[in-house]
Amino acid sequence: MNLKYNILKKLPLRALFGFSLAVAYPLYAGEEDHDHGTHSEEAQATESHNDHNESEAPGHDEHEAHTDQEEREDHDEHGEEEEGHGGEIELSAADMKDFNIIVQTAEAGTIHEELRLQGEVKMDENRMGHVSPRFSGVVTSIKKRLGETVKKGEILADLESNETLRPFQLVAPLDGTIVSFHITPGESLETGEVAYTISDTSVIWVDLRVYQRDLPKIHKGQNVRISAGHTYPVTEGNVSYVGPMIDETTQTGLVRVEVPNPKGTYRPGLFVTGNVLLDAHQVPVVVPRSAVISFGDEKVIFVASEDGDGFEKKAVTLGKGDSKHLSIRKGLSAGERYVAQGGFYLKADSQKEEFGDGHGH
Repeated sequence: MNLKYNILKKLPLRALFGFSLAVAYPLYAGEEDHDHGTHSEEAQATESHNDHNESEAPGHDEHEAHTDQEEREDHDEHGEEEEGHGGEIELSAADMKDFNIIVQTAEAGTIHEELRLQGEVKMDENRMGHVSPRFSGVVTSIKKRLGETVKKGEILADLESNETLRPFQLVAPLDGTIVSFHITPGESLETGEVAYTISDTSVIWVDLRVYQRDLPKIHKGQNVRISAGHTYPVTEGNVSYVGPMIDETTQTGLVRVEVPNPKGTYRPGLFVTGNVLLDAHQVPVVVPRSAVISFGDEKVIFVASEDGDGFEKKAVTLGKGDSKHLSIRKGLSAGERYVAQGGFYLKADSQKEEFGDGHGH
């Protein structure tokens, strides 16, 4: 079955359901009207039917035999359809690419115990700089403004000294983005007054709060998975600092995680969840969480068919899991090829097919 072979398969399930009702109701209503309209005709025909002579009997028997044969053939065809119900789903290379379906080989892996903590993204203070004039002066021109990216040594603004009336410049102390901006043309700035704040957000801090009972589980260098909801990709970092003090109000300690942020996805001020990886457990079969699909009361994985031309859903029994992976106790063996990403589209396609079969029987 191809994901694009039929227009009906592109319709949402609600649309298909509404369409089937719209078709079925007029037919049912028509049959009902026909039955009511033929009651008197059937009564009149009963007497003539009983008057049939014996010479017509052989033909009548032959007609009944022919009808029985047709019913048996229809039943056989129906049985064949039943056998194909829920069969393999065939995909073209274009389908695989369009729906971003990724296939992997099942293998052994590691499941971690995790400590889930809440926190906030902060600027890395080691990658941040304040810009202020060495002399008091008046701003004569502004070259760079809030939000702009600058390179180390690039001119930010021109000023004129209040004492010597000689011009001088403010320059960027590092590569980064202007995150704070406090000057206007003609403004007089004093020595040491902060005019710009520049931050390199390619690396950020995530400050997590941990209850005192869990602090002994945390140590420098531990791996931490950072997430901020479905619209943000999961990223990882390492514990760079464990605070020595407990906050008297919240009774929590500070755990700081250093996280690479090359695309600037995680912005300072964003609230996040951090899963600190603790003890690790080796298991025979591990898959990403995206591979396991809920199908009614079952958990299933789409596995490559033996001939390699499609995929079939297989019910699985889950074992331990963490924020990224799940272990499979039953239903998937090491070495089997399975859909690690994109199984949702196969589920939708399978459900549409089953809906069509169920109403076409």
